[in-house]
Amino acid sequence: MKRLVLLLLLIAVSLSLSASSLLVGIEGGYSYSMIQTSTGWTGTYNTNGHGFDIAMPVEYRFNDWFSLSSGIRWMMKSSEYIKTSADGENILEEYTRMHHVVEIPLTLRFSFSVDDFRFFAGGGAYIGVRTIDVDAGEIRMEISSVDNLSGKQEFYQHVPFEADDNLFDAGIIAELGASYELGDYGSFFLLGRYQYGLTSLAKGSYMAAHSYFDNICVDIGFLWRVI
Repeated sequence: MKRLVLLLLLIAVSLSLSASSLLVGIEGGYSYSMIQTSTGWTGTYNTNGHGFDIAMPVEYRFNDWFSLSSGIRWMMKSSEYIKTSADGENILEEYTRMHHVVEIPLTLRFSFSVDDFRFFAGGGAYIGVRTIDVDAGEIRMEISSVDNLSGKQEFYQHVPFEADDNLFDAGIIAELGASYELGDYGSFFLLGRYQYGLTSLAKGSYMAAHSYFDNICVDIGFLWRVI
């Protein structure tokens, strides 16, 4: 009986290895950032922002049903910042803050195929590090001048990190996708992903309140079959 069980295990492992494959590729797409924060200042507001992401994915397919996906991703997590006058009637500052984050995701996928199309769903987690913060927008001065009749001053600037900033990022991932398989060459794919942030971008003082980001991403890409 023990020999039979061992034989069945060896057959299962050999079939799994014979059906396994490794793919690497490139992907990119649109990212919608949803921020949850409290600025700590009266008359200041943060709203959701838009961005994009670029990645070099790696997928190891154990068989036709299960695979493990990872890689490295550069992602923009952004929000719109608005500051109003004391009476709330005039907008004094309005700009986009862009957080550039490098992430390493890891997801387990379940898939099934219909002819040359492959459909999959997966879940997992990611860790990352924030590399650069950039602000781009305008300051609207209450009194215009001869040289600046509109009363607006546009700016684009890098924001230095402070002691209250948390550069580590982590969260969980849920994803759905479909691909068109090109045999031994690889596959084109369309992927929808939801990322739920577990870490704040700030450490939570009055000056720098907690800021959590969730992201909805839609990516397209191509995977080349290596093995």
